[in-house]
Amino acid sequence: MDTLTPELKRAVEQAGDSPVRLTDPETHRTYVLVSAEVYERLLRDEEDRREQAAFLRAAKKNAKARLMGDA
Repeated sequence: MDTLTPELKRAVEQAGDSPVRLTDPETHRTYVLVSAEVYERLLRDEEDRREQAAFLRAAKKNAKARLMGDA
């Protein structure tokens, strides 16, 4: 695991709860630096959204099957 440089540490401290955006000068790609706690929460939120979408798909499929069976 890499550690923060003093420059990045200052940027993180100045940003407070906001993410720090970093740009690679060679590739011009932008990266976002967030705390591990924020990252883990984002992962959990995404997992929850995927679960909800799966339940919704199953409910729609079940409802459609019931409607087709009643016709």
